[in-house]
Amino acid sequence: VYLQAIAHILKQGMGILYLVPEIALTAQTIERFKGRFGGEQIAVLHYRLSDGERFDAWHKIRKGEAKIVIGARSAIFSPVCNLGLIIVDEEHESSFKQSEEAPKYHARDVAVMRAKFSSCPVVLGTATPSIESYTNALQGKYQLHRLSMRADNASLPKVTIIDMKQEFERAKGFTLFSEKLLKGIKERYAKGEQILLFLNRRGYHTTAICSACSHIEKCPHCDLPLTYHRREATLSCHLCDFRKPTPKSCPSCHADGPLKFKGAGTEMVERSLHALFPDIRTLRLDADTTRHKGSHEQIFKQFRSGKADVLIGTQMIAKGLHFPMVTLVGVLGLDGSLNIPDFRASENVFQLLTQVSGRSGRGELMGEVLIQTHLTKHNTILHAASGDFESFYAEEIETREMFGFPPFTHLVKFSFSGEEA
Repeated sequence: VYLQAIAHILKQGMGILYLVPEIALTAQTIERFKGRFGGEQIAVLHYRLSDGERFDAWHKIRKGEAKIVIGARSAIFSPVCNLGLIIVDEEHESSFKQSEEAPKYHARDVAVMRAKFSSCPVVLGTATPSIESYTNALQGKYQLHRLSMRADNASLPKVTIIDMKQEFERAKGFTLFSEKLLKGIKERYAKGEQILLFLNRRGYHTTAICSACSHIEKCPHCDLPLTYHRREATLSCHLCDFRKPTPKSCPSCHADGPLKFKGAGTEMVERSLHALFPDIRTLRLDADTTRHKGSHEQIFKQFRSGKADVLIGTQMIAKGLHFPMVTLVGVLGLDGSLNIPDFRASENVFQLLTQVSGRSGRGELMGEVLIQTHLTKHNTILHAASGDFESFYAEEIETREMFGFPPFTHLVKFSFSGEEA
């Protein structure tokens, strides 16, 4: 649909803005676009570019040499000549909102206004619309178009919810993998098919705690628990990137002996999987493994070319990626995300579950999704498992109206800071 719309606009000699939520998606998008339209008229903009690369791309766009601009949220401000179409892919993604530094904006909303000023259409594409956008569509502010079939008529994956309470009882303690998931991994590995394992927490352990005084190591700046990273032997804050070596004794009570660690992250998943399947080939995609320029593309190319059997990752692997050989997706836990004090928590979990489920069975092979949870009766998980967006929306919009949350109100955040605050 996107490619046909772009081809139509190019025939009229007009420009196109194509926004993606993550730079991880730009490599796959660029590859597809170059195959269809050639590379000469495509420019790419995102924060990983060097100043020189950004300068060259910007002037190529301004001169009208690049008709198609692909980029993350900041690309919405690029000087596209004779703009004829704006596409916002995965419009529901929170990464389109810049809230940490000025200017603060939401690229989706800026895209709608820029399209209005340029008198051109804007396409907001997603399998899981944001509550605000879907409400606008139902109210007639947007035109709603539905795609009822998957690409290439691929079948929807079979989704199973696994009760981890029973798995813990069976294992007589904590376990990362249910029996059904381990069986599924073993079967796919034997067939030469690929697996995605999703856990939205990076690092090895999520909390370091003293067994003597119950002191929890926290970030001195953010007051959040520090995450243990085994490979670097450090404790790290995932908000401000504060790091410190893992202490050999408790900094609070100075009790001898190492701290105890709790919680699991993607690093632990990878290590545990190798303990169970020593010969299995794994790749990990999270903020730790993608610090360097080009690392996203390298990992995707390795996995797509069959150089790994399992891709383990955070929400980066849930967004718009196409791997035809992936026939099993394992969701290792999203329960904690439902308890975050955020009125969008249920919406975010529904979107993540639906998106990551969509990575399975995208080719000719039938796909399967296994969702491990302690909340087997939670409506958000049940709706996501059945792919029932309408029922989820009906429940969520009722709650939003009851408590006066968007889209029924607009919330403004005021932050005050000072040296003596």
